[in-house]
Amino acid sequence: MDLATELAIRAVVRGLFHTDAISADQVRGVMSALKNAAGAAMDRHDPATAKELVSLCKGVRLDTAVSMHEPA
Repeated sequence: MDLATELAIRAVVRGLFHTDAISADQVRGVMSALKNAAGAAMDRHDPATAKELVSLCKGVRLDTAVSMHEPA
């Protein structure tokens, strides 16, 4: 994934979250799906793709300030 694609995905998720179009739970769902995809990439011996997906997940977390775990 090139940098422009990563930044575009992050911008869309950030924009949807900050305009209340999606909730924190939905952002967590996106992050969970990215982590699952990274795991699948590792299973297919594709560490470069896994690293890109984990980086994207971290970027979404930083952009939205939503943690992976729901507060108690």
